[in-house]
Amino acid sequence: MPTKKIKPKAIIHASELLTGAGIRAKDGRRILEEDTGRIEDGAIVYSDKIEWVGKTRDLPRKYARAPKRDLKGQRAVIPGLVDCHTHLVFAGDRSEEFAARCGGASYEEIAARGGGIVSTVKATRAAGAAELETLAVARLREAMAFGVTAIEIKSGYGLSFESEIKILEVIKRLKKRFSRMTIKATFMGAHAFPAEQSRESYLRDIMTRMLPEIAQRELADACDVFVDRGYYTIEEGRAVLSRARELGFGIKMHADELADTGSAAVAAGLGALSADHLLKVNDDGIRALAASDTVAVLLPGTAFYLKASHAPARKLIDAGAAVALSTDFNPGTCMTLSLPSVMTIAALYLGMTRSELLAAVTYNAAKALGLHARKGTLEAGLDADFAVLPFRKFEEMYYRFAWSAVRGPSALS
Repeated sequence: MPTKKIKPKAIIHASELLTGAGIRAKDGRRILEEDTGRIEDGAIVYSDKIEWVGKTRDLPRKYARAPKRDLKGQRAVIPGLVDCHTHLVFAGDRSEEFAARCGGASYEEIAARGGGIVSTVKATRAAGAAELETLAVARLREAMAFGVTAIEIKSGYGLSFESEIKILEVIKRLKKRFSRMTIKATFMGAHAFPAEQSRESYLRDIMTRMLPEIAQRELADACDVFVDRGYYTIEEGRAVLSRARELGFGIKMHADELADTGSAAVAAGLGALSADHLLKVNDDGIRALAASDTVAVLLPGTAFYLKASHAPARKLIDAGAAVALSTDFNPGTCMTLSLPSVMTIAALYLGMTRSELLAAVTYNAAKALGLHARKGTLEAGLDADFAVLPFRKFEEMYYRFAWSAVRGPSALS
């Protein structure tokens, strides 16, 4: 049965329209202001794909009768935001841990007391799939209200075959419910180790039971491993990711967050989609990322939340790495879905420019999910993923620190 053709619509008189065309041309590296593709009094024609972008005065005659939305020079249009690293499906509350950390307890100290990931695992295992889905639906709607049109959701709060599958099945249902949003699922059973199982036994379960079952049921697009001090070793991470790649998954790595383990260079060497966190990345890791297609995904909201030193964004950018930003939304170390607030932190503490920020939450973030061939910029033939801001200029998104999305998705649509 032929697909019904969607009639084009137009948005006209945007105060500014940022295509990001130059960002794509440079593959997200060493971005300058001119790469934003800024068009004053911009217009865009779209159906399911972008059909045309330019100045309103140059709108082609063939679109003269297309339904039009006039922004009257009061609102800007940018590519839809991509939140490329979240742990969105979980149950439970860890506000007490946040209070303890504010009182001086470290991330590792809290974990040693039975808190941290283990605490969320307990609550998530106890929750039914319907409860997890209800919680996740509210969170996704909040993310959309900030202009997010594509998002990654990791498992990892199950740490058992049954619970990891439960989380991934919830994500699969979310994909069906949120048809206007692109959702990528990442299996992260290698997030920590379950208390009831030996390290060796759990690793064997991941590689011989979980990964093959998840691949067979098509429940995940990628596999991630937390390679860091106190968690998975380089050798363990390499083994899990190599097995995942054999089964057709994209691969990702939580790298060099708590300690300099050299894992960023390993991720680049394995051809990972991304190496994430990178607070402690060394110079060899920076060079490896710059020489590879692996995106450096920085999560400054997490460093802010943990009162930790930030990742060396300027060294990564200046070396030629493709740098993305994400919320790392999770219950323990970054309880926010506001990607604009993360951009504010990146502007102030990572020294990132306006154009670098745009690249980091659009094209580079899409690349971290393997979506950059069809998303991340506003150009003819690409997916019609865009955000109409409630502001006249893009930089107001992060200049207005912690602005409210309570007006709902209509504020950015």
